Amino acid sequence: MSGAARRGLCAGLAVFCIGAPAAAAVQLPSGGQVHLHETITEGNGSVTRLRYVTDGFAPDDMMPDTALEDLTFLCRSKALPNLTAPVEGQTVIISLADRVAPFGVMDGSVAQIFEVFTIRDSICIWEAF
Repeated sequence: MSGAARRGLCAGLAVFCIGAPAAAAVQLPSGGQVHLHETITEGNGSVTRLRYVTDGFAPDDMMPDTALEDLTFLCRSKALPNLTAPVEGQTVIISLADRVAPFGVMDGSVAQIFEVFTIRDSICIWEAF
């Protein structure tokens, strides 16, 4: 998709999208490696989504505590330091998928998980739903 088409799609979804260049692999506490696919900022910066991908990701094979540890690590080490101006109550959503998929498009064949964090006192607080 061209940059103009991508911007038009993102504008239609009422979000601001920032496509990430080919990112270096990030080593997770669990031993896996992920790549940042894209960062999406919504609501005038009140919500930031970091979408990661990794080959061979199988959520059903991952222990819930391990998944939470990995996604919390990504919030603390990647999202928080790169927020333009972290604000109390800002929401950060970290997702991990087995392949790149368009944001907001339902696709049952894509394996993915996500967790939501709120920024408080400049740290990522997990929001258990």
